[in-house]
Amino acid sequence: MAEVTHLVRRATIALTASALALLCMSASGQRLTEWTEEPGELGLGYPVPVPVDTPLPFDGFRSYQGLHARHQSLMMESPMVEGHVVGQTRGGRDIWAYTIGDQNPLDITGAPKPALMIQGGIHAREWQTPEVVTGVMEKLVDNQSDQYLHQYLLENTNLVMIPVLNIDGFLQTQRYPTANYLGTDINNPNGAPRDGRMRRKNMNGVDEDLATTGDHLLGIDLNRNNPPFWATSSGSSADSRSLVHHGQDAHSEPETQAMRDAALLGPEDRLRIFTDVHSFSQVFFSERTGNVRRDVIQGRLLSDLTQHHVNLTGNKFYFNQPSTSGNGIGSTDEYFAYTYQIPSWTLEIEPSSGSHSGLPGNGADYGGLATNGHDGFILPESQIRRVRDNWAETFMVAYYIQAGPPSVARVRIVDLDQQVTIYDAEWDTLSGTERRLNTEALAPLVGGRAYELIVSFDKPMRWRAAGDVAPLPGQSSFNLRVTTDFLTESAPLELTVLNESWSNADGEFYRYRDDTFRRQFSLPADTAAQTLVLDLFTTDMVGEALDANPATVLDWSDGHWIRYENNGTVETDSGGHDLTLTVEAGEDAAQAFLPEAGNTAAYFDPDHAGEGFLLEVLPGDSAVIYWFTYDEAGNQRWFVGVGEIVGNEVQFSELLQTRGGQFGDAFDPTAIVREPVGNLTLRFSGCDAASVRFGADRKTFRQRLVRLTTTDGLPCGADQQRPASVVTGSWYDPDHAGEGFIVQQLSTTEALVYWFSYDSAGNQAWFFGTGTLLNGVVTVAAVQRTEGGIFGDDFDPEDVTLSPWGSLTLTLGCDSGSAEYSSSIDEFGAGSQDLVRLTTPEGVAGC
Repeated sequence: MAEVTHLVRRATIALTASALALLCMSASGQRLTEWTEEPGELGLGYPVPVPVDTPLPFDGFRSYQGLHARHQSLMMESPMVEGHVVGQTRGGRDIWAYTIGDQNPLDITGAPKPALMIQGGIHAREWQTPEVVTGVMEKLVDNQSDQYLHQYLLENTNLVMIPVLNIDGFLQTQRYPTANYLGTDINNPNGAPRDGRMRRKNMNGVDEDLATTGDHLLGIDLNRNNPPFWATSSGSSADSRSLVHHGQDAHSEPETQAMRDAALLGPEDRLRIFTDVHSFSQVFFSERTGNVRRDVIQGRLLSDLTQHHVNLTGNKFYFNQPSTSGNGIGSTDEYFAYTYQIPSWTLEIEPSSGSHSGLPGNGADYGGLATNGHDGFILPESQIRRVRDNWAETFMVAYYIQAGPPSVARVRIVDLDQQVTIYDAEWDTLSGTERRLNTEALAPLVGGRAYELIVSFDKPMRWRAAGDVAPLPGQSSFNLRVTTDFLTESAPLELTVLNESWSNADGEFYRYRDDTFRRQFSLPADTAAQTLVLDLFTTDMVGEALDANPATVLDWSDGHWIRYENNGTVETDSGGHDLTLTVEAGEDAAQAFLPEAGNTAAYFDPDHAGEGFLLEVLPGDSAVIYWFTYDEAGNQRWFVGVGEIVGNEVQFSELLQTRGGQFGDAFDPTAIVREPVGNLTLRFSGCDAASVRFGADRKTFRQRLVRLTTTDGLPCGADQQRPASVVTGSWYDPDHAGEGFIVQQLSTTEALVYWFSYDSAGNQAWFFGTGTLLNGVVTVAAVQRTEGGIFGDDFDPEDVTLSPWGSLTLTLGCDSGSAEYSSSIDEFGAGSQDLVRLTTPEGVAGC
């Protein structure tokens, strides 16, 4: 042996000491072996999986090329997927991480999103792990518009996914899907196949030719290459031949550096969970850090995942095997657990390793031969679809939990006798730490009267089975309870519950299906006038109780929830009863005001002078609204919507903004693009007063409106009305569809006109003025325009400036007319349009 070694050293100085040892071993028993379906040294007892070059999931394993093509196609097809090259492998191949979500750093309420991270393919031979991570991506994208759990996650979290970290090694295993060496492993030469199909490590110092015998034990175990416990345990090795060789330094490998950089996409200070997906053992290897609150939360989380997963097809039980805090082997989950103090674990996918009661372990779990302990790494093709789909669902549960415990978002009370909203309380996010409560109370609760309490939460709260509300698989029916008590100084009132349900149908929920609970009730007939405290309590799908103080935004820091409070507003990790809302009880029911024809008028908020609303009440309990306002830079902007009158509200489910118009003869109606910008509700408390709520992307705006005009012939609240003039309504030129004129007759001789249009650069613009009315001709001698307002809460009427625009004459008949204009601003010039009637408000005289 010494002579052989001496000759080898003379042959090449470049070989490392480890490579020399390998060649020595090569002379004493190194042999290529094959996994087979039939009995034998490496007999599986089921067909040997071979990767297929296809991007789509099937009952088998995709090649790396197929998986990567799938990731890229998801990125190209869905705005929810964004790809990032976070590094290169030892072989110079790009390592891709994907952020899954709507790519907005804020959640749907306007608070910073949490980040959730998953990684697969760190050990090359574990083919099922890239499939599982890809399955998570596919499930989210396939259900991105479900208005339920998946859309909730996409809009409220940022998911960072690395499907394959060890790309070089993964490709090596797929080049040789059956072949590997026996006789060379330094600890178990006869039982541990190495390289080829059984390569675990990366390709540091290794070529891609299996016939090159001197390098196949080299490489770094990427799951031993991480701080804080790099090279501190016998669970890793400094021997380059070892299966668990930890490398020259912590994060010495480009692959682990790429993983570290991928965390920045969270961003890292928003991380709340990390999972490294491995196979096999059917267990959670979780990391305890000694942070008691974190460790308890992690244990509870994994218990929920265990109970969920065992209730899915296959009934696969996973137990939690936590580490001892302060010790480790250099694994990735240790790095994330200690660096970020977040729940972190290695998920070892099935099969079991023989430690599960009733399971033989390894490939024998599927009827295989289990003649070699490494066959557990080779999941039968017949099992991968189930494994992939089941874990995709279980990860949805994990992410649902770490997205955060629930809180009350909005509470409304409807008087069922009058079908009007009498109470509305909603929390608006002001910052990442604070919310503001907006309350509108129009009438007291009266004993013996029927009401509906509508409680909306900030996440979907219920699971459904066969269309019916049911416990989430693995959870108790105890989680379905809902408390809605009205508390007096002495005791809760004894309610009569008439009906209750969770809202799943379109138009009935708040943001997502089953985020809203409805309970119809009546108070005792002898209820006295007093202030009642509303006691709200329930749990979400996994039994997490309410954040009892929505005024503070719940978050994660230092390994636990912060601002997650109980009913005593004490920070806990378990929540409590929400007691933040009060409702007045009275002895007499107020008669609600219902919108009528006389509400066709202009309205504005005195604190927002310089912008406002034009409302037209139409026949058939419908209405149209025009909102003349500004963008965030002070430029003019306008919205339009068609809605319906429901009780004391006018509800516009979709408000539209247009773009693409060009003022004057260059106008092309086919270039107009109409885009939804949000929803709007007007709630009237009388003829002259209303509130407006505008729900936009991650923001809610509110104003208190007063009437600015009265339409001639349509006095609001009057017993006697005469028909309004035919000029009142909306008018447009069909060749200019996408702009138009709104006219409100103010008296027999005066009319208000708004022209919603564009400037010469194609930006939205609006012009307005009050003119004389004579025989159907409206003459506005001084048309004006404004600028300077800032949309939303930053609006300051002092910033709005008024400037002359020109003149306008409208000649209007019953259903047609004309417009002639002349602007003092060169870009607009002079011109005319032929008009037809677009709307006829209720009460407008016919011809």
